Parts: sequence; structure tokens; C-alpha cells
Amino acid sequence: MCSWTSVIVLFLFTSATIAGKRKSEPESIGFPESEEDPALANKDDRQPVYIPATCPIGELFYPGDQKDDWICDCRPAYLYHPKTDQCWPAYRTGPCSNGYYLVLGPDSAIPYCEKNPCIIDSMVMYSGKCELLNTISPCNSVWPDFEVLTVNSTTLTITCEKLIFETRFKEKETIFPKCPTGGKRSINGKCRPNSTQ
Repeated sequence: MCSWTSVIVLFLFTSATIAGKRKSEPESIGFPESEEDPALANKDDRQPVYIPATCPIGELFYPGDQKDDWICDCRPAYLYHPKTDQCWPAYRTGPCSNGYYLVLGPDSAIPYCEKNPCIIDSMVMYSGKCELLNTISPCNSVWPDFEVLTVNSTTLTITCEKLIFETRFKEKETIFPKCPTGGKRSINGKCRPNSTQ
């Protein structure tokens, strides 16, 4: 289990390293981010970090294969679009024309624009109806087990996911994929065969 002390030490080390390399940029602040699927293992218990001055919008700073190796890659439920060289949220307009959204098909390694049957950005088809993403009403859940309609970061499908109300300081240990499906490294063929689970 990763202790907060080790996370803070890692954060300070990473910040100092980046600050040394980027003297002309403003100071960076990093925040550990969590993903949905705890079954995906990270061998060294290192978590991705959100450092705005280090990675482009839509990306997190992920641990690489070596102890001091870190790399920017897409956030959970975001897809890397090679033509724009950016990460965009799945099932959102992103780089697509109005009335379309970005998806990753079951037999595709590259995301593509698909006609959104609901036409409006943030609206998706769920249970035969157009529903607004990131809302609880389509999931018919009740307190204390609220669920929200969202994109599952592992399967990249529209599902109802349980909301976790714990604060950042009480989060359960989460484990992260080393090379998530739809990410920049995955699409560019830079994942090692044994780096995903």
C-alpha cells in the first residue's frame, strides 16, 4: 500500500526535477489521480500525477517502466487522436464535427468520429434514450449508492458507475494501467507486450 508520505516525497522530487528543467515556466503543482479499475496493477505502486505545466491538456504524468521514468499519456476515459496529437474525452465532440463524437470501436486501435444519435455534445444513447453524461438520473440509483452515467475508463463504454464520496485523504489504494487502451503510447505502438494487464 502506498503511504501518503511516499506520495508526498515523490511529488516533491518530481516537482524539483521539473522545476530544474523548466526554469522559464511557472511552478508546477501535482495531484495524484485515481482510475476506476483497481484490478490493473502497477508494480511499484506509483500513481499517475496531474501536473499542469508538464503534460498537455487531457493528459496525466504516468509512471514508466523504470523507477525514475515518467511519461505523459491520456487521462482515464480519454482517447489519443493522432491527427491532432491530443487526448480527447471519449463520447464527446472533441476533434469531430458537430453532431459527431469520438469513439474507439471494438476492432479498432485508432479512435474515429462517429455520428452521435443524440446530436448534442455530452448526450449519449443509454437504454434506448438520449441521456446526459455525468448525471445520476439515468442510473435510477438511490442514496447511499448513487451511480453516475459515465464512460468506463477500462472498457470505454457508457455505463453507470458508483460514485465514491471519500475525500482524497481517505481514498482506497488504486492501481493503474501501465499502457491504457486508446492512450498515446498504445496507438503509437510504444507499449511493451507485458506492460498491460
